[in-house]
Amino acid sequence: MLSTSNIKSPATPPAQLRKLSLALACSLIAPTIAAQGTPERVEEVMVTATLLPRSVDEIAGTVSVVGLDEIERQLIEDLSEVTRLQPGVTMDVASRGGNQGFAIRGIGGNRVLTVIDGVRSSDIYAAGPSSYGKDAFEMDDLRAVEIIRGPASVLYGADAMGGAVILRSKDPRDYLKNGKSSALSVRSSASSVNDLLKTGVSYAFQNGDIGSVVQFTKRNFEEMESPNELKLNPQDGQSNAWLWKSVWQPSEAHILRLTIDSSEEEIATRIDSELSGSVLESNGMDSTDRLRLSLNHSWAADLAFADQVETQLHWQRTDGEQRTQQLRTSYSFINPRNPQTYGGTQAQRYSDFEFNQETAGAGITLTKQFGNEGLQHAMVYGFSAERTDTARPRQRCDIQVSTGDLACAIPSYPFASPEVFPNKTFPDTATTRAGIFWQDEISVGDGALRLIPGVRYDSYEMDPHTDALVNGGGDISNFGGYQIVAVEENHASFNFGALYDITPSTTAFVQVAEGYRPPNFDESNQAFVNLGHGYATVPNPDLEAESSLGIETGLRSEFARGNVGIAIYHNAYDNFIESQMVGQVNGISLFQDSNIGEVEIYGAELNGSWRVNRSWQLRSAIAWSRGEDKISGRPLDSVSPLTAVISTRFDADSGRWGAETLLTLASDQDRVSAPDRVTGEAYALVDLVAYLDLGTHAKLRAGVFNLFNTDYAAWNSIKGLAAVDSDNIAKAQAPGTNFRLSLNYEF
Repeated sequence: MLSTSNIKSPATPPAQLRKLSLALACSLIAPTIAAQGTPERVEEVMVTATLLPRSVDEIAGTVSVVGLDEIERQLIEDLSEVTRLQPGVTMDVASRGGNQGFAIRGIGGNRVLTVIDGVRSSDIYAAGPSSYGKDAFEMDDLRAVEIIRGPASVLYGADAMGGAVILRSKDPRDYLKNGKSSALSVRSSASSVNDLLKTGVSYAFQNGDIGSVVQFTKRNFEEMESPNELKLNPQDGQSNAWLWKSVWQPSEAHILRLTIDSSEEEIATRIDSELSGSVLESNGMDSTDRLRLSLNHSWAADLAFADQVETQLHWQRTDGEQRTQQLRTSYSFINPRNPQTYGGTQAQRYSDFEFNQETAGAGITLTKQFGNEGLQHAMVYGFSAERTDTARPRQRCDIQVSTGDLACAIPSYPFASPEVFPNKTFPDTATTRAGIFWQDEISVGDGALRLIPGVRYDSYEMDPHTDALVNGGGDISNFGGYQIVAVEENHASFNFGALYDITPSTTAFVQVAEGYRPPNFDESNQAFVNLGHGYATVPNPDLEAESSLGIETGLRSEFARGNVGIAIYHNAYDNFIESQMVGQVNGISLFQDSNIGEVEIYGAELNGSWRVNRSWQLRSAIAWSRGEDKISGRPLDSVSPLTAVISTRFDADSGRWGAETLLTLASDQDRVSAPDRVTGEAYALVDLVAYLDLGTHAKLRAGVFNLFNTDYAAWNSIKGLAAVDSDNIAKAQAPGTNFRLSLNYEF
């Protein structure tokens, strides 16, 4: 159990240290032993992170991939669980906002881009515990998750300055195997950690040159288990997800894909954490609806300028709504002539806060291979453009219980200046992105040396539409003359990679990559005045784009039965956008997002696998990193401690059953940004998953997670908390031993 005064023990527990040392040793030794085995290679996984089909070993840089087989075998039910086997990658979570996006090598939020089938996900909007995130994705719909570690702006544009996560949805071919023309499957799973009950059905068919899949998944769930006496806010949630994808191939040269992807989620929360002397009841009802339509055309063109042409049109809308109803003391009905009302009156408060985004876009990607005996080129280039409309409407009203009177001007305390509703914390904003990119893989001579230069030019325009609802407390220009303005940014990003085959089985690589992220609707133009509490958030028309420069080098070796790889990286981030106090006007403290940050993160990652024989396989991955704020000289709380994951997998010769044990080891974390910040203890975690074929049509999967009921808190769940914040530290504790079961039946 973590203590609340100082989470770090005086010394790392010897048992934990021994386990971590053993993990490091296994990771180094196992792939080496593999060189002595007989020729039996581990299956190669193709990824699309470079917009060309490549194996992980053919990429100058580090790309992690979690494929369909692993998603199913590990019983991954949520996008956050993808990080379970990816040291150095975490998922941030808000209590009401759910998943807040991936953090890669210590950088997260809107600095990491998430893309599904070429369509960027909605932005994260940070609003404390009521943040809006990126969790509206159904794992049953995904066939692969690819994680680009480090800047990726050349191929993916703005917001990929810290990395990118590429989601790929399933195709009909993922169901129609062994020559089947149709396939119907039903599936169900249950988890004790949040009382999850999931059911789903899929139907895929092939009729001539048209193949389609229709898939529906329904979930019911509650709040996560808490291993201590401090219970989390009770929740009752449900979600529905639909996926429809049709693939039409009228000829060998043309393939047309139409995808409709829809998800709806509702979560009811009894917000016990808000109860106080003035708040007697508090209940939340949060919903997230997402609808995506995309049309993709693939053309094997055989033209002078392109061998393959990929064209895409897409539209997506995400609507997040957080409604809260409270029975509480209200100061909206004070009668200045009646002192008996100065203490407030009981009222029902209704709050309805939204975050809505709609995106429409198009893109074209072309590939061309050409060359001679001395040089071979694999070129990818293209253009993309999209428009995103973002809105943040807010409504709040009090209804006095005794009289039924309505008030939508809400003071925080008696006679305070009220916040007037409805309002918006930033103006409705139209954001237009357009980019043109080019990258070339140049193989020199016999192909042992490959050079990969790339460049992208982006144009970014943000046009705010101000109206009377932008501010509910006063005209922002009254506090320092600040004005909401349009933003225009143009930026060129470069990368250069190189791979060299030292031997037929050993490759060295190096990559230098730039990234950038322009200021968004919130950072540039948030305009909010709270006269009651004496502060204002003011726009900043002079914000510059954040930028990054990543340098990574490494070595990969493949053996008869396995592989090993090591990567060393250094990422520098400049012009970080952070909020700071910029002065006072008429007693109002002014806060503004400004370019004040310079961050350095460096580290090393090691991974390896070894197939002992037909049945046994070992895998391991280790990540170590350090981060520092160059302005203050303080460590970064966002950087995870040394973490290792060791997997031992057994598959019976019959192929009908198998099991896998996963050992996760994390060292202690005492490098924090301030002496009063929480630190973390080392821990060892064991998970066990297994599968069993129940004949030719059914497969049963089961998992026991945190097998030995370890008391621990993952670093990403407590980072940045004050050491005395005992309640939130206790709430961040991971669940104890929990179970998961799934059954899939194919007709």
